[in-house]
Amino acid sequence: MFEKTLADLVKGIRSCKGDVSVYISQSMQEIKTELKSTDPFIKSQAIRKLTYLNMQGYDMSWAAFHTVEVMSYERFAHKRIGYLAASQSFTQNTDVVLLCTNLFKKEFGSVNEYEVGLALNAMANICTLDLARDLLGDILSLMNSHKPYVRKKATLILYKLFVRYPQGLRLSFDRLKERMEEPDVSVVSCSVNVICELANKKPKNYIGLAPQFFRLLTTSSNNWMLIKVSIVVYTSFSHGRCPTIIQNTGAKSLLYECISTVTTALLYTQKSDGTQPRNVPAIVKLCNDHLRRLCRYLGLVGLSNLMHSHPHVISDHQHAILECLSVEDTTIRLRALELLVGMVNPDNASGIIEELMRHTVVADGVYRQDLMAKILLVCSVQKYQNVSDFDWYLGILVQLATVPGENAKNAAEITRQLVDLAVRVKGIRAMLVQKMIEFLLDEDAVTGPGAKTTCQ
Repeated sequence: MFEKTLADLVKGIRSCKGDVSVYISQSMQEIKTELKSTDPFIKSQAIRKLTYLNMQGYDMSWAAFHTVEVMSYERFAHKRIGYLAASQSFTQNTDVVLLCTNLFKKEFGSVNEYEVGLALNAMANICTLDLARDLLGDILSLMNSHKPYVRKKATLILYKLFVRYPQGLRLSFDRLKERMEEPDVSVVSCSVNVICELANKKPKNYIGLAPQFFRLLTTSSNNWMLIKVSIVVYTSFSHGRCPTIIQNTGAKSLLYECISTVTTALLYTQKSDGTQPRNVPAIVKLCNDHLRRLCRYLGLVGLSNLMHSHPHVISDHQHAILECLSVEDTTIRLRALELLVGMVNPDNASGIIEELMRHTVVADGVYRQDLMAKILLVCSVQKYQNVSDFDWYLGILVQLATVPGENAKNAAEITRQLVDLAVRVKGIRAMLVQKMIEFLLDEDAVTGPGAKTTCQ
């Protein structure tokens, strides 16, 4: 008897010219027959094909017991097929998961580190409360293995165990903490990763690890681990070592996390007497330096975070932010635009709006409409609190109305504000009416020179 391989199944599905469901139904019947075989190779190949069909949306829960059988085979190639199928198809409601407890215990005692790793990977995906409770002790023993590959896998799986069995965190936290002192960087990185995920839920529980994290920030050269440490520091502690890393690192991903950590942490550093830390100006300078280098986006991210905690220190860098409106990168322009909107106050409104108007004239497409929307928003906020000269603002609205392009939302907002100003500000009514008459009489004002405008 010649059974179809997975390659044969895939080729058959792709070359099927008729109803593919008929072909798959026939293949399912063949797989069910193969699963009755006592030959490990045939049964493993059947589970392999079934796993592929499961990826296409076909149910394989009925083959859960056969999957456990394949997981228990001696050959590594067969085990891998079974563990992959279990990881993909088992759920919290799969009854046969209970049969895996002793199987996992056996695998964890294997001298082959890759068999241990295979079992750990599968357990991370199918872990239930019972598995986590019964196998926690075995996992802790593996964390003391003399093989770094096993130690890092065992450390990493702890988070999945804690999700299913929260009491396990108290029982194993000391062992997890010990792994942060490892000589092997990969194991330390795994322990940091677990703590990073835990700190997202209850940050204050990990303040006691500040010395270990500070040591990693000052001694480690692994960028990926430093990113994770920075996230934990942001979540739980203050900014610490991050400014030095910002100045020295060339890794953009690490740079981003450190800038985000430092600037976000400043939101919580105000002293009881209302004063701010002395290093705020230095941090602002770091962000501004990145605006003037190639890392404009990172600098804008930092300044955006500082806007929430220290808005008064951003105004000195208005010119550098305005320069970002001229770059080709749309994401940088939009980030700078959001930052400028937050900076506007009655004292600087006219200067910023005039600059935005200058960019509106030369912009096109969606970016032009975004500029117009921000101008209308900033000037109308809190009943026009940022507008000190309504004659000037009427002129701005008239210019916006004649900008080429069509945008119903902006046009409706301009209309609303013109009517609103006519009601609120008696001094500009005559000028406003005159401008509206000019619009009605001037065809180009409505359609523009061969193009439609917002006014229409």
